[in-house]
Amino acid sequence: MMPHRMPLWQITATSLPSDTTTDHATDMESQTMEHFDLKSLQKVDLTGAGLPEELLLSENGRYATYYAPFEFVNESAKVVICGITPGVQQALIALETAKDAQSAGLPTEEILKRAKHAASFAGAMRRNLAEMLDFIGLAQWLGLETCVDLFETRQDLVHCTSALRNPVLDQGQNFSGGKTMISNSYLWSQIRTNLLKEIESLPADCVFIPLGQGVDAVFEKFASDGVIATNRVLSGLPHASGANAERIAYFCQRKDRDRLSGKTNPGKLDEARTSLLNRVAELSGEEEHIPAIRRSKAPSPPVANSVQSESFEKPTAINEVKIKRIFAIGKVQGQPTLFAARHDRSGRYVLNRKSSSPTRGNTTNRSENKVYVPTLREAAALLESGDYLIHLVTDEGIRALRSNKNVITEFEQ
Repeated sequence: MMPHRMPLWQITATSLPSDTTTDHATDMESQTMEHFDLKSLQKVDLTGAGLPEELLLSENGRYATYYAPFEFVNESAKVVICGITPGVQQALIALETAKDAQSAGLPTEEILKRAKHAASFAGAMRRNLAEMLDFIGLAQWLGLETCVDLFETRQDLVHCTSALRNPVLDQGQNFSGGKTMISNSYLWSQIRTNLLKEIESLPADCVFIPLGQGVDAVFEKFASDGVIATNRVLSGLPHASGANAERIAYFCQRKDRDRLSGKTNPGKLDEARTSLLNRVAELSGEEEHIPAIRRSKAPSPPVANSVQSESFEKPTAINEVKIKRIFAIGKVQGQPTLFAARHDRSGRYVLNRKSSSPTRGNTTNRSENKVYVPTLREAAALLESGDYLIHLVTDEGIRALRSNKNVITEFEQ
């Protein structure tokens, strides 16, 4: 049997009492982060599959909290992405990075910064996060080509954190969240101590993106307590874990509703998608949120004279880009709802040429004014002319006609 080793926080945090109890474990943990000697990490063996016993901070029933170097806070961030708690693999990445940086003689702040950036939402989660954030328009709000840059060239804009800043294991496994985060005093005390301290140091105009079961509830509580403004919280994104691939695909409209498994609740995702699109549009302001192509003065394409028309000359500006989608935010029964261009049963997109007369009334909807095109690029070209309206449809099949000035055209990155 291996001898019991004293945790490093008891060795290095000399200001702490030596007789620890569960009742004040969390207070001790917050002090530990102020006094932890990163040089002690050189003594820690990280070759095992789990977290070393020396890094154990506290235990309470089924939960155990371990140290990992996630203290760095980017105080200039515009976006704060908050997960549940670092998993074991994330913690090991941070620990290894910190050990290497410490061996290289870097200052403490740089060590913590490198560890945080290396481990935060590492792996496939970054790709999934970037896709969803691009989808809701956050890249445009930030002035980026894509939110992939948040993890590469524009790390100055993002602060990645967790509601439970240090890794919490539930009966030895990664903690999966849930409303226990606010109902369990041991967990809530950690959140209240560490996360609130981070929030206080962040800019007042940053936005918060909670991820995972229970993190939404944490931010709802913060908002109700007046800690943060409700309109600065963008709740509803599916968790970026690879295990959530189907939900992410449906959220980003890469997978059709009728192909979903029973494990996915499309109604909840539809509601979240619409709410987030609306929130980001409000943050951006109408003009800033509209891609440049909608404000361009490209020449009008020739008018189509037949419902069988399927090909048109497009302006050069349209030819040089790929259209990802055309959509608008409307309201159904008073609720913000996403309307998007979707192809009909024949695989084409439907538009109506604007046409009206004093004697015959509004004739735009008459069949002879319908135009069918096979691609979104051709649909965008017609809309750009100002002479057409496009058919947009909700997930529930509700239809609406929209002009160019009332839609958002989103491009492939």
